[in-house]
Amino acid sequence: MTFLDIALACIQRGWFVFPCIPKGKRPLGSLAPHGFKDASNDESTVRAWWGHVPDANVAIACGASGLAVLDVDHGFNSEADLTTFLAKTELPQTYAVRTGRRPELGVQFYFTGVVPDVGLFKWHGCEGQIKSAGGYVMAAGSVHPDSGEAYTALSGGECADIPNTVRALRTVSLPVVQSGPMQQIPEGAGRHSALTSVAGKLRTSGLDADAIFEALVPINERVCAVPVSEADLRHIADSVSRYALPEPEPQVLIGGNLAGEPETPPEPVDWRTRYMTEEAYLNVKPPEFLIDAFLVKKSIAMLAGPVAQRKSIIALNIAHALCTGDPLFGYFDVSGGHERVVYLCPEMGAASFVKRIRQIGLGKYMGKTLFVQTMSEKPTALDELGGELPGAVVIVDTITRFIEGDENKSEDMRKFAQKVFRLMNAGATVVLLHHSKKGSSGSLDDGLRGSSELAAFVDSCWVTELEDPKKPYESLSKMRNVKQRDFESDPFKLKPAPGSYYLSMDGDPEPEAALKSKAEDAALDALRKLLAVDPKMGINKLRDALKKAGHRKGAKWVMSAKCTILGTGVTLTG
Repeated sequence: MTFLDIALACIQRGWFVFPCIPKGKRPLGSLAPHGFKDASNDESTVRAWWGHVPDANVAIACGASGLAVLDVDHGFNSEADLTTFLAKTELPQTYAVRTGRRPELGVQFYFTGVVPDVGLFKWHGCEGQIKSAGGYVMAAGSVHPDSGEAYTALSGGECADIPNTVRALRTVSLPVVQSGPMQQIPEGAGRHSALTSVAGKLRTSGLDADAIFEALVPINERVCAVPVSEADLRHIADSVSRYALPEPEPQVLIGGNLAGEPETPPEPVDWRTRYMTEEAYLNVKPPEFLIDAFLVKKSIAMLAGPVAQRKSIIALNIAHALCTGDPLFGYFDVSGGHERVVYLCPEMGAASFVKRIRQIGLGKYMGKTLFVQTMSEKPTALDELGGELPGAVVIVDTITRFIEGDENKSEDMRKFAQKVFRLMNAGATVVLLHHSKKGSSGSLDDGLRGSSELAAFVDSCWVTELEDPKKPYESLSKMRNVKQRDFESDPFKLKPAPGSYYLSMDGDPEPEAALKSKAEDAALDALRKLLAVDPKMGINKLRDALKKAGHRKGAKWVMSAKCTILGTGVTLTG
């Protein structure tokens, strides 16, 4: 069986693969520069990869494939040890692979389901890792870099659902040695040497290259004034993982003054590998849209707006367009390229949501291309989503129900961002609904409530608000994309259909400058009417009256405009 045959067999199972260097675990940089993030189950892509490098090892991206792999590195010296372990743990029958590790018997148990990775666990006398949301494994038939032995399938059956006993495994707490206040290492002062020293100590605890790399990522950011590149971290992890494991009980230093550690220079790295190549430049493609000029495939989009101002109705219109293929709002064409819509709405009960589904005509798609979860069903955490992700559009309504911690804290929002990135890396397009700050002006900073981390990680952000909140059923909705990363779009307005949840475009989108000009004219007209009634009305009262009428203007603008309207001959600039 060729390596191409191995890769094709994997994608027939629905798994996502990518090429690694021949007889190695490191992603093949020329074809998969971002490692498991570049994994694909498209047959033409896979054939092209292995057409370029026929002897490339085959790696499986666990998260994108909806897998959690229990990778037992140490503890099995014989098949009898494996039998004893299975009896103690009561693991279900599932697809399993013997790794190329020798002389020990390393076994990887494949399960359906995606969980956070576990760096190092200890369980019934065995040690290993769980590779899932952010990890990858070598497919059966690939060659181990140290022993030269091939990975072989022990059981060729289906993958069982991940058992709760495996879900409960956690990374073992490693000893921490403090040697005084931690000093950040400046650029050029031994960052690579310090990180290599830490990697060596992580290696003594039994971690392999992937686990070492994952552990180095937060250490790199914490101890280096200017963190080294991801490519350099990967190189350090791969180099150190080649060292034989020592006999003594491992002790790990995480923290302390790393600058004082003995230096072990890493292998030289060609600095050119850090930058975009001409080939990569020539192969950059324009964004691929699921909905033209509105929603990019495999992106993270945000829909934000004040409370009770149609965010969920707009999201249902998005779901309707994706399920039916009809243009969104009767204007934006659906390009396709998705398989299903997953709508998570823990803020609404089943009865209320089903009423909306019927109103908008999506009933016949339920359980086929539309999968809905409300507060009436058992809630699913984002970490638990797995097999439904590849090719899906996941609508999260609203993110407040899925954030663990405080949305105003950067650290908690970074953790939430990692969960959302996992969905995208597994092949999903994500649409997040969130509330705006009170008194939002429609800007990006104002449009999203909570930490600025939220605004930082989304690819696009549509902000919506009613023109007249006092008329929620008749008012037009104003839509503006306040973060245009991969495409440009003009603001537009939506009008509701009487007695329905359908929304349609009110006219064509207009450039921002034109809208600002119209808004300025409308504010001047409102001020003229106020002054016609009372030309002596004070600036503050005029400002408050304009605000009540929907025109937010400062005292300086009101004073200048009043002088112009009344013809006093006085104007203010600035």
